Order: sequence, then structure tokens, then C-alpha cells
Amino acid sequence: MPAMVTPVSTLTQLSGVVRNTARSPAPLLGSRACSPAHASTPCVALCSRRAYDTIGNVSASRGCFSASRDAQLRTRPVMMSRRSVSSVTATSLQIELVPCLSDNYSFLIHDPETGVTAAVDPAEPTPFEDILESRGLKLDYILNTHHHGDHVGGNKALKQKYSATVVGPSADKDRIPGIDIALADGDTFQLGAHTLTVYDTPGHTRGHIIYHCPSAEAVFVGDTLFALGCGRLFEGTAAQMFDSLAKIKAMPGATKVYCAHEYTQANARFCLSRPDPSPALVARADEIAALREQNVPTVPTTVQRELETNPFLMVASAAEFAELRTAKDNF
Repeated sequence: MPAMVTPVSTLTQLSGVVRNTARSPAPLLGSRACSPAHASTPCVALCSRRAYDTIGNVSASRGCFSASRDAQLRTRPVMMSRRSVSSVTATSLQIELVPCLSDNYSFLIHDPETGVTAAVDPAEPTPFEDILESRGLKLDYILNTHHHGDHVGGNKALKQKYSATVVGPSADKDRIPGIDIALADGDTFQLGAHTLTVYDTPGHTRGHIIYHCPSAEAVFVGDTLFALGCGRLFEGTAAQMFDSLAKIKAMPGATKVYCAHEYTQANARFCLSRPDPSPALVARADEIAALREQNVPTVPTTVQRELETNPFLMVASAAEFAELRTAKDNF
């Protein structure tokens, strides 16, 4: 296993990591773009991994749906359990949603061009072991966004079984089980043919990070941002979280947001309780209710959808954010 990378210069490259030790604030990531047309939108296949633990199974012939038109999913009678996965292919990067525990989403990333495979925030080992065995894959990396047990619970077992390299936040390196590579704001990490950029996003925890993969139009946000919500402030401040969310807001609108919990329907109820809910929010809440009635995940969302309907991304100041976050905590 590689040792933890220690920066030795302003810009050091080691074991696929480009480390920015200057630690200047992360730049804005560019203007937002509209969602692409269906022809260029990754398709979503809903599938069951294990019949023994599913409420109902999707046939082997998978349906094809536009990721930017998730309302279409409502028309397909799909039932999914926590042992089901949702697979999204973006460019050459394959991303599988792995339900864990009661409401957690972890993710399995595979680059078929290089054979590299990674688990993002594995809450528990067994779902990943099952998928890896069924696919004939070996786990190369474990990527953690923060130290909470429902995000690192699978680290030790998966690292021991597959000799996987554990990557996590530098500010929380003492609280990430088995960590080998510690990353911070501005660092990049090479995952097969794809480059992930790391951004510090303190607020939910003091050392939270996110992983942005521009080539796959994807960002793995842990508990920083949720569909129609954001993470609770356990260790950070409202000002920190406000700034952290600004980094996600600056990403292109088509960026798919892989958040780590199925909180969307509860978040929608809070959003609808606020004064003058927009028609877009009301319509989205209806879509969410239909999806959850069929046990279909509401993740990933997109930056654009959150900008249009998530009140936590609409506030103009840290003070307004703090007021909104307090209201949600007491809802």
C-alpha cells in the first residue's frame, strides 16, 4: 500500500495525486450550462443485483431513460430494495448507486478503459463485495468524503480484502479508518483515465471534501448537498457551509450530483412549507413522490435542478442560510 502522500513542494505529483500545497481558494468552476439533449445524456438502467432481497425485479432487458428527464421513470413499474443498484454511464466512467444501511447511498465507480474501480463512502462492506464478485472486479480505491461512520464503515474490511488504497480528507486524516492518501482543496487524483478534483467543503464536518469529475459531469458530495437540502452543521458554521455550497453552485448545470442519503421526499415537505413555493418546486415534489412510491432513487440530481428548486442554494448570504438551516433543523 502506498504511504500517505506528504507534500514536498508547491505542486507535487505522486501516486496519481497532484497536490496543491499553496492552498489558494478554489476558483469558480465556470458558468452553468443547461442540461444536454437526450442524445448526449447518459442513460440510467435500474437493475436488481440479488433476487433474494428485492421487492420486485427489473427484467434483464433494461429500459433506457434520459437522466435529465427523470419524470419518465414514474411510468415504469420498478420496485427496488436496498440491495438494488442504479447504474449510470457517463463517457467511459460507470457509476453505480449502492444502497446501504437504512437510507445511505454509496457509489461504485469503474473505468472500463483502464479497469480501475473505486468505492465512494462505503457504509458497509457486503453490498460492495457482492457487486465486485458478480462483476469480476477488484477494488482499487476507497474514496471518503468525511469521517462519519455511515460513510467509512466498510473501509477496514474492503481494504483488507482487496488491498484497496484509502483516500480521504487531509483535515480528517486521523478519523478516516485505513487512510493512505490525504487530500485537500485543489488537489487532484487520477482515477483511471479520469481526473478528480478535490474541494474542501467544511460545514457538515470540519474536514469534509467533495470529488468533482468534469470528464464524467459528476460530483460526489457526501453530506454537503442533498436533493432539495443540505447537510446538518455538526462541526462547521453556517458561513462555512454557505461558502462550500457556492463551490457546487459554480459547477456546470448538467453536473450530476451524487449525494449520500435518500432524504429527498422529507426535504421536499420542508421546501413546500416555506412561503410561496414555486411551480417548479411543486412539480418536482410530485415527481419525487411518484418515484419514492415505486422505491426508485431520487439520486443523482443535477446542479441545475438544485439551483432551480433547492432553497439552500437560493439564499443570498450566510445569515440567510443560517436562518433557513435552523428552520429545517426544527421542522
